[in-house]
Amino acid sequence: MLPALSSDVFFTPSANLRACGCLRRKSPGVDKVLSVPPSFYKRSSPLRSSLRKPTTNIRQKSPGRKTVSFCSDKKVSNVNDCFQIMQNGTELIKLRTNVRQFRRVFSLDADLAYIRWTPTNKKPHKARISVDSIKEVRIGTARRLRLFHNLWDEYEVLDLIALTADDANVWVVGLMALSNGSTVDGKPSSGSANGGGHSMANLRERWLTNVFNEADTEHKGYISEKSAVRLIRSINTRLLTNRIKQKIKEAGAANPNEALRGRIDCNAFVEVASHIAYPIFSALFAGVQRCGHTPEVYFLMVRYANKDYLSCSDLQIFLEAEQGIVGVTKEFCENIIDQCEPSPEAKENNYMTIDGFTNYLLSDSNSIFESAHQKVHQDMDQPMSRYFIATSYNTYLVEDQLKGPSSVDGYISTLKRNCRFIELDLWEPDEEDGDEPVIHHGGTLTTKLKLSSVLSVINELAFERSRYPLFVRLEIHLSIEWQMKLCELLKKHLGTKLYNPSDDPVDWTLPENSARYETKRKNGGEPSLEALSGEVTEEDEGCDILTGKPKKEKRLELCRELCDLLAPFAQSKHLKELTGSGLDTNLSPKKHIVSMSESNCLKIIHNQASTFGQLYRNFMLRVTPNVARVDSSNLNPQEFWNSGINFVAMNYQTLD
Repeated sequence: MLPALSSDVFFTPSANLRACGCLRRKSPGVDKVLSVPPSFYKRSSPLRSSLRKPTTNIRQKSPGRKTVSFCSDKKVSNVNDCFQIMQNGTELIKLRTNVRQFRRVFSLDADLAYIRWTPTNKKPHKARISVDSIKEVRIGTARRLRLFHNLWDEYEVLDLIALTADDANVWVVGLMALSNGSTVDGKPSSGSANGGGHSMANLRERWLTNVFNEADTEHKGYISEKSAVRLIRSINTRLLTNRIKQKIKEAGAANPNEALRGRIDCNAFVEVASHIAYPIFSALFAGVQRCGHTPEVYFLMVRYANKDYLSCSDLQIFLEAEQGIVGVTKEFCENIIDQCEPSPEAKENNYMTIDGFTNYLLSDSNSIFESAHQKVHQDMDQPMSRYFIATSYNTYLVEDQLKGPSSVDGYISTLKRNCRFIELDLWEPDEEDGDEPVIHHGGTLTTKLKLSSVLSVINELAFERSRYPLFVRLEIHLSIEWQMKLCELLKKHLGTKLYNPSDDPVDWTLPENSARYETKRKNGGEPSLEALSGEVTEEDEGCDILTGKPKKEKRLELCRELCDLLAPFAQSKHLKELTGSGLDTNLSPKKHIVSMSESNCLKIIHNQASTFGQLYRNFMLRVTPNVARVDSSNLNPQEFWNSGINFVAMNYQTLD
């Protein structure tokens, strides 16, 4: 660790002191929202009240691949789920040839024989389409469906627009299955696994049943809730345990047999596992998983296979058309199925169910990130001035800058968020504060914090989340006596984690004609000329928060022990402005971290860009929020990062 006065203490877990970085990740958005083409809403005459009102300011989507966004919680994991939704009724927009539009509720008969719509002025037997008459279902842009059906040996066209992407996909999948005409037990079938009568939906149930039976080693017909949770977790480790427990408890409580309360039979297990074993993409990168299948993967699979599973040829078409992979072979597809498909029966027949398809889509090979980027992959052996370093401001404060509490929670939260630059504002204690320096925001009403409690937290958490060096900025407001106490506590709590300048092989000695060795700090008493080996210069970073008056520059002598702990290359030098002749000759790249306030830095960037360029190429730079931000609001760090600022100090207690 690296101490410096007004300074920075430098902690390091290894001998490499030249690497220090802050890595930031930004998750790109994944939703693509479809819009309805304006031509759908054009009309030449006023519409009746039953007709759809025109929508204005509709953005036209450029031609390209059809995409949809999914945000529904509907459980759609097979075609029968689609039929159930269709039977419940869905509001769609019915288009006429003269571009008139009608809102109608379309529904599927219970016997799957007719599609009907209401309200209508037609007789009931005319406001319907026979499922057997549907010859083709075409998918248009912007949630538009087109049904070609046979009426008295002539083809008729029914144009529909769904209100949501989910509704469009439910009806597309359902209508495609209905137009195929195959049924199992009176319900449409999505195909057979072995050319026989078993649908892939039944195959999936058989697989889950086999998983249950293997766990039911005593053949009791049930397993404990704890075993059920563990079993579902083994099927998919991405699931949240608490969510599984909740659904298992609900299933156990719903069992009408009181003797089996708290236990899960095979049917309940299959039901729960079918709906929560593979939550698809729901806020996946935010770490939030939704219960139940979202329709996305199922609809995607059906669009390429027109059934509840993918064959090798279906998977090949998907990989080439959707994923853009060139030169896909049958052997390549078989290898994917072998790796991703959990059902032995489906794997044996080279079929991929929704479970295997989901596993493949969520595998590393389909990640939007390079797998190598999931850990630090950049060159971390460059000089520290070439990195952006996560920096906190007044770390001990957990609320505002004037009267809020000082707490170790500020250090705990900051260090657990990989911050590599923290601050300690050290003051002499009052009688009631004990026999060690205290930490608080001077000149304000903030509470005080014992130094030893903070050092204990730093020792414990300094390298828990990050192995890179930690800067600790000490703002010294102590007499020689209390400086000695500070040194004692630093050595006691931090021990060998402290950076030791005497062990550094790098020569940080300044040229003979350079400015004399000096470090700086904020606020201090009058200098004493006895038993001293260094000086601290107090240079204000703004004005006094309570009075608004500029602070006066003061100097404070430092004891030998404290000087020996300071990193010679991390001494803070405050910069208010750049002179017309260029950089201050007292600044040394081997010695100083140049600090600036937010407003001063922006002024220099905008008015003296070329001179500022010399500054950031040669020095490590630090920017702090303006003192007017008493509510602990944050500056926008991006503008400063764009200008090459290494340390952009942030109020970590403020989530903005």
